Amino acid sequence: MAMKRNAALDCMRGAAILPVLGNHLGIRIPLVHTALGDFLPHWLLVGMNYNGGEAVSIFFVLSGFLIASRVLQRFGALDQIQPLPFLAHRAARILPCLVALVTVLGLLDYIGFEDYRFVKPGQSFSGATLAAFGLYFNVWQARHGWSVAGWTVLWSLSIEELFYLFFPFFCRLSARIRVGVLVALAIIVPIYRATLHGNEIWREQATLTGVGTIAMGVLMAIVAANYRPKGRWPVVMGAVGLVMMLAEMWGPMSWWRLLPNGLIAIFYAGIAMLVLACGWRSFEGGAGSWLVRRMGQLSYEVYLTHMFVVMAAVRIWKHNHWSQSMGWIVYPICLVLIWGLGEAVSRFFSRPIALLLDLEVASRFRRRVLVQNPNM
Repeated sequence: MAMKRNAALDCMRGAAILPVLGNHLGIRIPLVHTALGDFLPHWLLVGMNYNGGEAVSIFFVLSGFLIASRVLQRFGALDQIQPLPFLAHRAARILPCLVALVTVLGLLDYIGFEDYRFVKPGQSFSGATLAAFGLYFNVWQARHGWSVAGWTVLWSLSIEELFYLFFPFFCRLSARIRVGVLVALAIIVPIYRATLHGNEIWREQATLTGVGTIAMGVLMAIVAANYRPKGRWPVVMGAVGLVMMLAEMWGPMSWWRLLPNGLIAIFYAGIAMLVLACGWRSFEGGAGSWLVRRMGQLSYEVYLTHMFVVMAAVRIWKHNHWSQSMGWIVYPICLVLIWGLGEAVSRFFSRPIALLLDLEVASRFRRRVLVQNPNM
């Protein structure tokens, strides 16, 4: 049985993808250097361009929450999870797009397309491919520096896939141990991140930080399944969580000097509160939220493919020597094109293939059960 989609969580995912897009565009066309810098606050434009890492943390918490919620809905309890069907379903969702992306990037590297060629020492297509499918792309990138366009996004996928690989076996632990491990990971995340210095990439892409952030989402799913408050508590908690998140993402630098690591802890706690509130109560948006919600539903396809649009738009912009002050126009144009590309990839590639693979997995599993239990 398919899990009913939660509109609030879809919108939250769609909103989270926007800072990722803003980050990858802002590195190349900063909003503060455009005409918007003449009348919009500096802190607002900087926040729109440089909160990509925070956005990925939001995705991690959402992933943990959604995966655990689906397991609870389908199997009734985490310890009733069936590892092979779970892993096969995850593979059917993740691998088709990943294989297609790596294939396209490999072809672009082979023909020598400038934005997609490996030129840094220690970086190569074979090394990046092994890292992507070996689930250690974040480690590889921290060792060899930022990768080329299109590849950089794969660091978070490595952490998520690593989590999915061990999740079914983690669920077989006793409930008390499970909760204890999840709480420990959630507490460790901001502490561990505070100890990371020197390597900027590893500070943002450390495996323990990502896994611990996903663990927060799993913990919130367990809370949501076992406790549901009455009245307007979800609304209040969601609003407070949102304020806590925004304080870290758009707060003044003086707050960072005052609470350099505490602000990160506040941010993580805010994500967990907002995700839990949305899980309790799906805050249905109006017609104006349709695009944000749809971007959330297409977040995987959008995340993997958006760099093709970003790099093409930036190259066209610079090739024509258009005015830097008008660079803000690239943002809405890219947003529409990225949504369209994600929609096309989902409709004509990833969804049909995932459906076929899921049906094949389900058929094989049913045949296996009938062989083991012929009287069923």
